[in-house]
Parts: sequence; C-alpha cells; structure tokens
Amino acid sequence: MSEDRLERMEKKLDNLADALVSLVRMEERMVTLFKRMDSYDENQREMGKRIGTLEHSTNNNGQMLRFVERLFWIVATTAVGYFFVNK
Repeated sequence: MSEDRLERMEKKLDNLADALVSLVRMEERMVTLFKRMDSYDENQREMGKRIGTLEHSTNNNGQMLRFVERLFWIVATTAVGYFFVNK
C-alpha cells in the first residue's frame, strides 16, 4: 500500500515537473514575443518620423512647383502677347 502511494506521489511530482517545464518554455516564448513587439514599435516610430519629414519636404516642393508653374504661365502669356502686339 505504501509503495502504491509512493508511486502515485512520484507520478504527481513528474506531472508537476512537466508542467513547470511547460510554463518556463511558455515564458521564454512570451519574452521573445515582447521583444519582437518592442522592435516593431521602434520601427513604427522611426517610420512615422521619416513620413513626417517626407510630408514636410513634399509640401515645400509643391509650393515651389506652384510658383514655377505660375511664373511659366506669366512668361508664356507675356511672350504670346508680345508676339501678337508686335506683329
């Protein structure tokens, strides 16, 4: 009877050891996932900064392009007007 009891206790201890090993493995996976998520967050912040810089640059280029386009049309209109007036 005591041998049976010892055997059941050993079996329960083995099950506990297996459960503990499983918990440790799960914790390691979670740590790995959290590190990966931190890396993704860092990359996302960096991309946000780069997009902000790009938007600022694009806005400046758009304003310059509008100015150059207006200047072109002023010069073109003046040239066409000058051509017809002096003909």
